[in-house]
Amino acid sequence: MKVVDTVLSYAGDYHPQSKGMCRLRVFSGEGGPRVLITDLGACNNGRSVTNAIEMIVDRIEDSGLALGATIFIEHYENPDPERDTFDQVRVSPSVNWHSISKEAAIALLGCDPDELEDRTETNKRIVGRAETLRLSTSRFDASPWPESPEITKRKLEIAEGMISRSSVRALVEAGSGERELQRLLKSDLSIIAEAFASPDGEYICFSELPFGDGSVDFAVFTGRSRMDIILIEVKGAEFNLVNVNHYQEFNHKVLEAAGQLRKRLGLFCRNPEATRRELHRIRAEAERGSPLHNAFLGPNAPLEVDPDKDINIRSVIIGGRTQNVLQESRKRHDYERGTSPQVRLESWDTWLRRIQRD
Repeated sequence: MKVVDTVLSYAGDYHPQSKGMCRLRVFSGEGGPRVLITDLGACNNGRSVTNAIEMIVDRIEDSGLALGATIFIEHYENPDPERDTFDQVRVSPSVNWHSISKEAAIALLGCDPDELEDRTETNKRIVGRAETLRLSTSRFDASPWPESPEITKRKLEIAEGMISRSSVRALVEAGSGERELQRLLKSDLSIIAEAFASPDGEYICFSELPFGDGSVDFAVFTGRSRMDIILIEVKGAEFNLVNVNHYQEFNHKVLEAAGQLRKRLGLFCRNPEATRRELHRIRAEAERGSPLHNAFLGPNAPLEVDPDKDINIRSVIIGGRTQNVLQESRKRHDYERGTSPQVRLESWDTWLRRIQRD
């Protein structure tokens, strides 16, 4: 049973500029309270819960909100709830994180699964409390905070080199092949990040990234705490995603690409530790300014990810044109749920709807 659902401030007592707050949920259970600590994302005016976890646990104990708690779970929400991350945290004798599934988190907390459907950004009470705390520490927190000159400079550089959504759409509607489409996308990797990076602006993009026994056309490194990696294969727009015939199957070009990606993902699943180390090595080199694999950094770099934590790898294939939105949506859903490792299929029409620029 939930007994507490509030916003906890973990601003430092001895430093006037120290800030930070999180959503705190406490559940009663045998053996003592169980605690869910949710990062507030854009509403958090200080350090992430990962970087402040010891202070947060101390503040919970000092506040008396969860006396005797032994289970602490760190939680990051994602626009797609299925991509939420959970880590069981132990702070004694030293801090360590253990990645767990959503189902394991629910079992440890003893909460109803519907509890995690209560998204923080749509909970008016929690958002209102966070805003009150934020304004109590700084009267200008409701206004945009002046960003650093480095971030502004990088945003301007990216904007100057941007390709338009209409330029991609023109190639798609002309039925262009994969080489022509890849050539345009490689001229501005920010358009790839715009579709897949979360949080916005926190990404590193690559093209022709080595992975497994081959390479992928594009990759986006993003996320916080645990790094999210999206592998992207691009096919042409000269065919329909689903064949217009009696069998109504996916085009063979898309299925061949999906087979290659699943094979490479299988290599990762069989040796995740070595893959994790290598991908973090590539990230660190890119953040130091290396141009390897055409590295393209977003405005908010370096990424706030922990190299010692597990990584999340997802894969997407973009190719073909949509003819029947509802029919293809069902087929794509069935395909993605019915294959392992999972590969997401998108037509150029569905992918272009992700892009916000003109």
